[in-house]
Amino acid sequence: MGKLYLISGDDDFARKQRARETVILVSNCEEPESADHVEIVQGDLPELKLDVIADRFLDALRTPPFLAPEKVVWMRHHPDLDSWTNESAPAVVKELVAFLSLPLPGELSVVVDGPGLDKRKALWKNLQKAGAAFDMLTVSRSTDRNFAESRRNLLTNFAKSTGKRLLPDAMQYLTEVIGGDSGTLANELEKLACYTGNAPEITIEDCRAIVSRTPEAVIWEYTDAIQNLRCEAALHALAMLAQQNDQGFEIKLIAMLSNSFQKSLNCRFAMQQLGIRRPSPGAFENISDELKAKYPDNPLIKLHPYRAFKMCEAAAKLDGAAIARKLTLIRNASRALVSGGGKPRIILEQLTIKLCS
Repeated sequence: MGKLYLISGDDDFARKQRARETVILVSNCEEPESADHVEIVQGDLPELKLDVIADRFLDALRTPPFLAPEKVVWMRHHPDLDSWTNESAPAVVKELVAFLSLPLPGELSVVVDGPGLDKRKALWKNLQKAGAAFDMLTVSRSTDRNFAESRRNLLTNFAKSTGKRLLPDAMQYLTEVIGGDSGTLANELEKLACYTGNAPEITIEDCRAIVSRTPEAVIWEYTDAIQNLRCEAALHALAMLAQQNDQGFEIKLIAMLSNSFQKSLNCRFAMQQLGIRRPSPGAFENISDELKAKYPDNPLIKLHPYRAFKMCEAAAKLDGAAIARKLTLIRNASRALVSGGGKPRIILEQLTIKLCS
C-alpha cells in the first residue's frame, strides 16, 4: 500500500521546509525537481483555480510510474487545504478527496503541503483512517506554555551545529525578541553565524549588533534598561522606537513595562516561597524536591536556572513599595496617553526618567 503525507499549519517557512525534506526522504533524491520518478504539481500558482489544480493533481496520481518501479507525487504549497472540505467544491475536488481516502497503490507515495487542514473536519478523519501521516507546523507564540523551552532547544541545537557556544544572556535575548516565525528565526541565526565568524561564542553584544532591529527587539531593550536603571540606554531605545514609526508602539511599551514590574512583584513572592534572599545562578539549580512538591506552581521552578537568576536579580533591586510606585507611574502615563493629555513622546520620556531615578 502506498503512503500519503500531509503537512499543514500556519508556520509557512517550517511547513515548506518539512515538505521538501519529506519528498527528499521518500524519493531518496536530493534534487526531487530533476528526478524522473517525482512529479510535482504546483498548487501556489495564482493564475490557477481550485478545480484546475485538483484536476492536475488527480491526473498525476492516476498516471503509473514511467522508467521507475515507484512514483512520488508532490502537491507543492497548496494555498488552502480547507477548500477541499467545502460542500460547494467542484466535482473534481470531491473526486480527488475520494481517491486519497482509499488505500493508495503500493508504488505510489504522495506528499501534500499547505495551510488550512482542520483536525475537526471529516477530511482529516477520513485521511487518517486511510493511513495518512500528518505534520502540523504552527507558529510558536509567546503565550504558548512551552514557548521559551522550545525556543531554547532550537537555539541550543543551532549552537551545536555551528560548533559555537551561545551564552545564556544571548539565548534569552533571542528567545524574547524574535517571534515564533521559523523563517525569521532561521534567517537571524544564519546572520549571527556569519557575523561571528570563527569566534567560539555568540554574545548578547553580537545579537544586538546584527539581529534585525524590530520594534519587539527595541522594546525588549527598553524594558531591560528600565529594570536595570540604565536611563541613557532606555532613552536611546525610546528614540529608536519613535524613528521606526510603528503605529501604536506607545501602548505596547506601556503594556510591556507594566507586565515587567508585575513579574518582578510575583518574582519576589516566588523567592520568598523558595527561601531565596540573595539570588545566584546556583540557587536555582539545587532546589529541593520537597520545595518543588510544596510549591508546584512557583514560576521560578519552571524557568531555566539562568533566566530565573536574571529575573530575581532585577526584582531584588526593588522592594515591594518601590515596585508599587513604579506601577503607579506607568498607570498615570497610560491614562495620559489614552486621554491625549500631552505629546506621547514627552510623556514616555518623562516616565523613563522617573522610572530610572
